[in-house]
Amino acid sequence: MSEQRVVAVDLGGTHIRAAVVSASGALTHLQVIETQASRGPASVIERMADLIARTAIASGLPADASVGVASPGPLNPRTGTVLYTPNLPGWLGIPLVEQLRGRTAREVFLANDGNCGALGEVRFGSAKGVDDLIYLALGTGVGGGVISGGTLIDGTRGLGAEVGHVVIALDGPRCSCGSVGCLEAFVSGWAIQREAEAVATTFEGTTMRALAGNGPIHAGVVGQAAGQGDPAAMLILDRAGRALGAAMGAFTNLFNPRMIVIGGGVAALAEHLLGPARRVMPMYCFVDMRDDLAITYSSLGMETGVFGAAALAFSSVGA
Repeated sequence: MSEQRVVAVDLGGTHIRAAVVSASGALTHLQVIETQASRGPASVIERMADLIARTAIASGLPADASVGVASPGPLNPRTGTVLYTPNLPGWLGIPLVEQLRGRTAREVFLANDGNCGALGEVRFGSAKGVDDLIYLALGTGVGGGVISGGTLIDGTRGLGAEVGHVVIALDGPRCSCGSVGCLEAFVSGWAIQREAEAVATTFEGTTMRALAGNGPIHAGVVGQAAGQGDPAAMLILDRAGRALGAAMGAFTNLFNPRMIVIGGGVAALAEHLLGPARRVMPMYCFVDMRDDLAITYSSLGMETGVFGAAALAFSSVGA
């Protein structure tokens, strides 16, 4: 009997990625197309459906193979509806699952990309076989997911585990969600860039300005400057890392995980960011909870969303 396979789709504001993934984690027939989000939901969904069909045909996938979709949120996985997402203009209450099912004649499962990332890490990645996990996706924003006792924790309507919007400082900076002091407001790509651009108006920002040239002083530039020993860059990442450590401590007290996995593009800052987080985390959680806690990086790289969507599809059909 051949191994079960699914079509896994990672919907992003810039690109849509699709591939066939087997139950053992073999990824084949990867295709990447532009989202062309400015054309609106109907156009994007049509492009997704066409990509799913082409991927399935190219791989010889049977008609009963299901589809998993990792999407930005907030969304309701119970109804298959994308409630709103800022990177996709016009997406307000879009019944994505219903529309994809109608266009592909396949069973379709939808979840927040952060929650999918957590599922993917447990099934295919750094946390393979781990039943209690916190996954933190540090990118332009901060997402993630929580798995406790082998179960994804996402709340009544599937909107839960918005780990990036846990408040860690009552008087902290304003977040993109409108709240104050969220983890995202300290450790996201946009937050690090905001701090760097402010420092760049002073003499201390000379190195970062030079490295950025005429471009923005994004997190990668800050990391490069920190690697050269630039004090201002190191201070920016130390602050972000300490905020991350405080949040990790809070999540540890709340869920008592076996592992915390750090993914996303900002994770490329590595120990410039995670070093300070590891240093301060013991101040924010009970010693008994951190004794056997592993903190590591995602191993799924660019295809975290695809693997996560596949893990969602497999878990939804009990495979």
